[in-house]
Amino acid sequence: MRNMKDATVFSLLLLMCLFCSCEKVILEQESSASEDEVNVVLTVTDVELYANGGYTRGLTPVEKACTRLCFAVYRDGTRVKYENQKYGDSDYGTASMKLEAGSYQVLILGHSGAANPSTTKATQIKFSNQTASGGSGYTDTFYYYADLKVTNGMPTQEYVLERATAMFRLIVNDEIPSNVKRFYFYYTGGSGQLDATTGYGNANSQQKVYIDVDDSSDGQPTEFELYTFPHENGQTVTFKVEAQDADGNALCSREFKAQMERNFITQYSGDFFTKGDPDNPDEPDENGMIWVDTTWDGIDEYTY
Repeated sequence: MRNMKDATVFSLLLLMCLFCSCEKVILEQESSASEDEVNVVLTVTDVELYANGGYTRGLTPVEKACTRLCFAVYRDGTRVKYENQKYGDSDYGTASMKLEAGSYQVLILGHSGAANPSTTKATQIKFSNQTASGGSGYTDTFYYYADLKVTNGMPTQEYVLERATAMFRLIVNDEIPSNVKRFYFYYTGGSGQLDATTGYGNANSQQKVYIDVDDSSDGQPTEFELYTFPHENGQTVTFKVEAQDADGNALCSREFKAQMERNFITQYSGDFFTKGDPDNPDEPDENGMIWVDTTWDGIDEYTY
């Protein structure tokens, strides 16, 4: 009996030793994984703007160009870390994250929408209209996308964002009737989705924007600015514009076909509520105003 008790005690001691040994291995592995992580700091220094046909390069602080920033890091096409920021955050413009040493891709997106798009896939960053009236999720948008090599002791990574959008600007020179309460824009041929790996739109989107109007213009021309991500092949974007009453009924409408380019403004100006020469209704009005915007690559201007 004594031998059996001794054997039992020995077996229990052996099992306890094995358990402690296994636990120690696990703890060492966790500690080792933690030591392999690198504190990576990503910061946006400026936003890059061009003027004068792309020959003049200018930089502006990120807080003056966009109110939201999205940081995302990918590995083999899978997002592994991300951080979203709003203007006013104490760390706006700088993100810190722990990453294991190795090769990644980094995306930084700047915009001023009411909400952030999903950055789960760098090839499918989709924006959408955020409000029923008086606002839009389609805003001027800037980005940076490139490889990121994570190594021990790496310095802070500094980036300059570039514009991804094209702008359609409509200038209404004539007085807006008092019963017009909003403008409705429906446009196709552009993209509400960005492929950050190419910098171009990659969806055939149907974009819709409502913009409220009032009598505050005081006789001055009224401007409307719409954004899209142009396709790489430069396909035409068609804008259907309606002036609507309070119930959403169309009081006057026009259609514009625009050749949109990234970092370019396509601008139409004229009398929206007044037709041109009644003897030549297909001829555009010739009283369009010319405006210059030096923060863009250029302006393609038309009258209607």
